[in-house]
Amino acid sequence: MRLFSLLAAILLALLLLAPDTVAEEPARPRLVVLVYFDQFRGDYLERWKDEFGEGGFDRITGDGAWFLNCHYPYAYTVTAAGHASVATGCAPAVHGVIGNDWYERSVGKSVNCVGSDRHEQVPVRTLEGADNDEKKGAKGGVSPDRMLKPTIADAIKLGTDGKGKVVALSLKNRGAALPGGRAPDACYWMDGGTGLFVTSTYYREVLHPWVAEFNKTKPAERWRGKTWDRFRTDLDYAKLSGPDDIAGESKGAAGQGRVFPHPFEPKDPKTKPAYLSAVYTSPFGNELLLDLAEKAIAAEGLGTDDAPDLLSLSFSSNDAVGHAWGPDSQEVLDVTLRSDRIMKRLLDVLDAKVGRGKYVLAMTADHGICPLPEVSRKQGKDAARVQPALAAKVEAFLVEKYGKGAAKWVEAASGPWLYLNAKAVKAAGVKQADVEEELARWLVKRDGVEAAYTRTSLVAGAGPVDATGQMVARSFRAERSGDVYVLLKPYHLPTAVLDTGTTHGSPWEYDTHVPLVVYGAGVTPGMRKERVTPLAMAAILSTAAGVKPPTGATAPVPTGLFTPVRK
Repeated sequence: MRLFSLLAAILLALLLLAPDTVAEEPARPRLVVLVYFDQFRGDYLERWKDEFGEGGFDRITGDGAWFLNCHYPYAYTVTAAGHASVATGCAPAVHGVIGNDWYERSVGKSVNCVGSDRHEQVPVRTLEGADNDEKKGAKGGVSPDRMLKPTIADAIKLGTDGKGKVVALSLKNRGAALPGGRAPDACYWMDGGTGLFVTSTYYREVLHPWVAEFNKTKPAERWRGKTWDRFRTDLDYAKLSGPDDIAGESKGAAGQGRVFPHPFEPKDPKTKPAYLSAVYTSPFGNELLLDLAEKAIAAEGLGTDDAPDLLSLSFSSNDAVGHAWGPDSQEVLDVTLRSDRIMKRLLDVLDAKVGRGKYVLAMTADHGICPLPEVSRKQGKDAARVQPALAAKVEAFLVEKYGKGAAKWVEAASGPWLYLNAKAVKAAGVKQADVEEELARWLVKRDGVEAAYTRTSLVAGAGPVDATGQMVARSFRAERSGDVYVLLKPYHLPTAVLDTGTTHGSPWEYDTHVPLVVYGAGVTPGMRKERVTPLAMAAILSTAAGVKPPTGATAPVPTGLFTPVRK
């Protein structure tokens, strides 16, 4: 009996000394925050790491998981495709948002990714000063209906029985509507004609009181009469980026000019949209969005109860600045330095309102950016501005090859896609696949063209055998894509009319490489070099929130990202 008591005592002692059991799930945050910096290329965090201040990018990369080798797996890298792919966890071929807009054969016209004729802007839209994407749809209605798969936001709504709140904000309508999913509690973007934040009747009939109060202060007006100059007078901007005046740079918006300082006031002071365009094409558009985000966090009580909430923020001004001056400009350096301070301010607000250690924040971008061809040529690269696939040139080739019929051969051109006219093909008595192949062979002989992919080969899965072709296939959706995809060579821009500035939309590394940083509750910190995709974000944030990832999400959570909880 004494021996039994002794053994029992020893066993009890061993149990008390044993380590806690380890659960598979990470610590549960009250709030998950998805941050996009539009057109923030993947090398910026490393390139200017030593110039960032304390508490911003250095905090999330030092105390969080920083994935240095993160790339989009598809070819047509544009804003809408990036936002939708991150939010859904799948490629455009699956979620259907193949571009910012595309040609819809069923209606015979181009459609915007979030444009909706069935809804109206709230309050009534102002077309003056709006960009081309915003002008799609006369009433400015917006909805996520063209996105075919659910998002992180939808997964949180489903996984919490609707208790988890979702707030999605951006300067761009697509930057808010796509991550916001089907039923966000708040979804807002900026009206380019007024500088006020608006929504759509898809979401609600009147503005939230906190948005209406914010708009009453006319927040976008505070930079009138001021200029945008360098943020850090102690830094050698030319050494860290490049000369202030670079061949190929544009003059920005509303007469901002190619060199610092950049004015906000247009030549005609009565032209409000020109002033607003200048604010948008500067770091201060990001400040405007963060001001609204602070209001949202407080007014909606994000992260203040047990049901996890989602805040999606898409900072758009980096994109406008990068398009105008290019990634090697002093302007992009400056907006990046100021983005670091945006991140610090956001983290400080989250610490104060939600509590340090009680949220998870993940940062990425929707795409990268091509260097200015003029800069690339100085570096010895083959680079140029070309337009080999102009519809008129393609039409002339097909007429010469097959003859002129009752209908034009080219029905439409949108992004990298050429849409052939089925009526012309049928009238000529030729096979669609043969026309596609002939056109593709002709295109690859044009200056600046790397390859051309046909619908027939993409549908059959026979054509895209190389890695780049597989990326094109992931950007292809049969009912929305065209018949021939034209791929330009690296460092070549698809433009002859726009002879300054730059763009994105290729499968080349400068466009696919973006940051992926995950910081906060339960995250195992460290710098990681394995190749990952930003599509993993859907699984990452869903797992952090304790809900199932959205159906359609394919990329898994990177191994070891979350530290298991001891219970």
